[in-house]
Amino acid sequence: MPRTWIVLVTAGSLAVAFVMSAAWFGRSSGLLRFEPAVQILGLLAGITGIVAERWASTRERREQALQAMCDELKANSNILASPPFVKEVAPQARRQVYPRIHLSAVNAVLSAAVLFSRRDETLSRMLHEWRNEVEIFNHQLSVAEILAFTVGSNEVLRQLHEGLHSADGPLESLRSQLSVLLATFALETRPQPKRH
Repeated sequence: MPRTWIVLVTAGSLAVAFVMSAAWFGRSSGLLRFEPAVQILGLLAGITGIVAERWASTRERREQALQAMCDELKANSNILASPPFVKEVAPQARRQVYPRIHLSAVNAVLSAAVLFSRRDETLSRMLHEWRNEVEIFNHQLSVAEILAFTVGSNEVLRQLHEGLHSADGPLESLRSQLSVLLATFALETRPQPKRH
């Protein structure tokens, strides 16, 4: 609502200034006739400068947030491709603390509302789904660690390892979702070709 009022007041002020300048231009003679035109051009230049600066600032903030998110997604891809998330040929039953999948940049992108255009709808939806999956996965890792360190039987450790690395387990789902997200991100953020 405040934005609407600002736009209305600005447009109204410009309209009144234009009418007054047009009347002044009609009644003046000589070099004084150009003074209203100079004032109107100065006002338009000032308003255009403010709008352009805000647009550039928003675009720059969006690009920085998306770059941070891309870096985080690539780091997560490296985490999922390294031990203990890589399936071992002869797995050993052992207690371990698992690395967590990072979400801070994704959370920042979603909370800062930098994805606001229509072309960002798919990416925004996918990021929400990714965030939900990662939060569930990180909680599952916490539960698995608690079980591993409190129960401590080799059978429980083996079941936890197999559950994590099974074909329909959470790791495969996360890897698949992450690769689709990275591919979509690359498509959504690539530079648009210039039209002649």
